[in-house]
Amino acid sequence: MQSIIDIMDNITALYPDPVQRLSVFIGMMGRVGYDSTSRTLVPTMNETTATSLRIVILSYIGASVSQIEFDSSSQAENILTSLKPLFEAQMGDVNLDSQAFNRLKRLYAKTIADISTRGSVLPQVVEFYVDPTDKIPLPVLAQYIYQDGSMADDILLRNNSKIIHPLFVNTILEVINNG
Repeated sequence: MQSIIDIMDNITALYPDPVQRLSVFIGMMGRVGYDSTSRTLVPTMNETTATSLRIVILSYIGASVSQIEFDSSSQAENILTSLKPLFEAQMGDVNLDSQAFNRLKRLYAKTIADISTRGSVLPQVVEFYVDPTDKIPLPVLAQYIYQDGSMADDILLRNNSKIIHPLFVNTILEVINNG
C-alpha cells in the first residue's frame, strides 16, 4: 500500500495545480474499473485491488478539491457535477466493508459540503453576446462589462478558444457575472 501512496504523492508533486491534478485523478478512476459513460463500476481482473485503488484515488481527489481556489460558482458546480458520480458509484461497490463505506461516505459529504459552501458565494459565469457583425477590441469589452479594461486578460483566458484576435472580438463570450 505504501508504494501506491508514494505514486499518488508523486502525482501530487508533478501537478501542483489542484484543478489539473483533479483531472488526472478523475482519469485514473477510468483505469481501475469506473466507466465514465455509464457512471458505474465495471468488473476488473482483481476487484479487491481495484476497490482499494479507487478509494485511495477518491481520498486524493478530496484533498485536491480542498486546495482549489474557485473563480466562479459555475466552476464549483462543474467540479461537483463531475465528482458526484465517482463517489456514488464507489459507494455502491459490493466489495466495501462497513468501515470503508462509512469513511467514504464522510469523505463524500465533506467534499460536497466544501465545494458547495465555497462555490455558493462566488459569482456565476454567464454568456455575453457580441454581435457577429461587430469587431470590438477586447479591452473595450472589458471596460463595458466590468468598468475595468484590465479585465481583458481574464476574458481572454476564459475564452481563448473562441477569440481569434483580441482586437476584433465578435463572438459569444463567457464572463464572470458583474451583478
